[in-house]
Amino acid sequence: MNQFEIKVWAQMFFDDGSVSQGIRIPADIFDNPNDVVDLARSFVMDLNRTEGFLLIWGAGEVQGKYFVFTSLEESDSLVSSP
Repeated sequence: MNQFEIKVWAQMFFDDGSVSQGIRIPADIFDNPNDVVDLARSFVMDLNRTEGFLLIWGAGEVQGKYFVFTSLEESDSLVSSP
């Protein structure tokens, strides 16, 4: 890992008011929408959920999306991401 790699913060929020533990990830997550979907899927799978609001912020950017997956399978398709 490059010691000067820029990191951002990602966290998932849920309808019942609970919040996942946040993680630091490389800022290049903003460059690839598929990476954002994979990150959202990872959060919901780790927490045994199927939907939530993913917020990523840092490095002068903020991105938030609500994700709904059909189930907890890794091959799952994204139902919606308004």
